[in-house]
Amino acid sequence: MNPVVNYFDHKQTIAKNLHNFLVEEGYSKRSFSTLTGISRPTIDLILKGESPSPTTFNAQILKINEILQLSPEQLIEVPRTFNNTQKVQKPAYSYSDHGIDEEKNERAQDLLNGLDNVLDIYSMYV
Repeated sequence: MNPVVNYFDHKQTIAKNLHNFLVEEGYSKRSFSTLTGISRPTIDLILKGESPSPTTFNAQILKINEILQLSPEQLIEVPRTFNNTQKVQKPAYSYSDHGIDEEKNERAQDLLNGLDNVLDIYSMYV
């Protein structure tokens, strides 16, 4: 039986490794938050190596490992790159006038709505 890993003891290493993973895989903080179901502010804390509670931090890292199909040790190895790990199948999204009357996947629609909000805010300053 493998001993339970206390991820809280490795916060800084996990922060660096998770940042490397996001960059290498092309995830934004928002898209990673959507993928994992962990709030964007919490993702920010993890990437800074911060957390209000060891129990919460450990649960969040366990969830990330499960979703990304990583072994318990992968995020605590120093330093870590992920280009040789098993890739998580990322859905492709398309947004164009083609198929304008077609229904979009709920997740794709949520992401597109988020982009529309960003563009609305941007247009206020241009």
